[in-house]
Amino acid sequence: MARRNTSEEDEELEERIDVHDIVRIGRYLKPYMRLIAAILVVVVLMGCAAVALPTITRLVIDDAIANRDLKQLGLLCGAMAAIIVVYELGLRYRTVAITRVGQLMLRDMRRDLFTHIETLNFDYFDSRPHGKILIRVVNYVNTLSDTLSSGLVTVISDVFTFLVTLVAMFAIDWRLTLWSLVLVPVLAVWVRVLQIFQKRAYRVLSNKQSNLNAYVHESIAGVRTTQAFAREDERFARFREQQGQVRDSWMRAAHIQTLMWPGIQTVWYSTIALIYFVGLAHVGGMDVTTGVLVAFVGYANNFWAPVVDLGNFYNQLVTCSAYLERIFETMDVRPSVEDRPDARELPAVRGEVDLDDVVFRYEKDGPTILDHVGLHAEPGMTVAFVGPTGAGKTTIVRLPSRLFGVGSGPVRMRGAGARALPLGPPRPAAGRHPPA
Repeated sequence: MARRNTSEEDEELEERIDVHDIVRIGRYLKPYMRLIAAILVVVVLMGCAAVALPTITRLVIDDAIANRDLKQLGLLCGAMAAIIVVYELGLRYRTVAITRVGQLMLRDMRRDLFTHIETLNFDYFDSRPHGKILIRVVNYVNTLSDTLSSGLVTVISDVFTFLVTLVAMFAIDWRLTLWSLVLVPVLAVWVRVLQIFQKRAYRVLSNKQSNLNAYVHESIAGVRTTQAFAREDERFARFREQQGQVRDSWMRAAHIQTLMWPGIQTVWYSTIALIYFVGLAHVGGMDVTTGVLVAFVGYANNFWAPVVDLGNFYNQLVTCSAYLERIFETMDVRPSVEDRPDARELPAVRGEVDLDDVVFRYEKDGPTILDHVGLHAEPGMTVAFVGPTGAGKTTIVRLPSRLFGVGSGPVRMRGAGARALPLGPPRPAAGRHPPA
């Protein structure tokens, strides 16, 4: 039986990226590889367009305007307009297609998780608040969909744009390119330090949200008891406390996150200022035209944006890994009661039940609930169980239904051993369900 967890206890989450879990998620991307390939083609075209625009800007300033060539200026402006239209159309297609892939992955993963949970036995549900199971099926899967669909494709787009931009910058002026990279280590250190604090803050936030979700679920399920014993004030006080923990952890995460962009923009604009200074001051004997300076500013935008996005994706991946751990942990739980290889269908039920010297415990090292219990019930017979709470009355009723595994001693229905009977109709394996 799994270790018991309560709505007041934080779950332990991994602080590392589990590569095995990331590889496992590939199974949910595989059915949509054709659509992803089309998205990547569009991404490549958008990357080329993003790199082409600063180059055209340089030609407009250094050639067309400098030489007063209106024909060339018209052609370049027309090309620039066409590239912008193609880029925006590609951006719209990429956004819609990525959203579609994300929603399809979300559907498949949630379906597999839900159908697997249905196969688990009561001991799994007794070991943790149901709200913490619910948050895996809803919140965690939603988070994964955004990160592993749109995030993954965006990273591929950013890497391509980064490399193409770097090549174009070196092709135009390698010395100015090196000056443009001077502040990269500063940005890397800034992003990395903030990511460490962000990761911790969002891990705490995830735990507090899970606890609150579990508590609300318990409160709704037990509302009759709460009202019967007039415990509303006490329950509300606990709700307010947990809600306050969520609010406080959310604000701590938000304060850390808001430090990211001021630092990034400071380094970003410092780089642009450095490009202007180096170019205009002819540092190192460089003779840079106005068009080249303007183009390099455009390239700097194309260069820094992917760097920032890659850092953010890594941060999301760390948080995502914690959610993946919980989802796959649930999918990997094996039912404590499973069909035997020789399981056969139960004959027509007549109501005959036998328990012969049955011993049962809910937990392996827990107290004995049924200690050498025997029972014979004939069809049509009325049997009453009388005893204090916890004596095992409900347990006796559950054993013939195979809601729990029997420790020792046979349980028979119409002469057939319960262990030799199937739990129910066969269920499809994960990934083999009909479309939802």
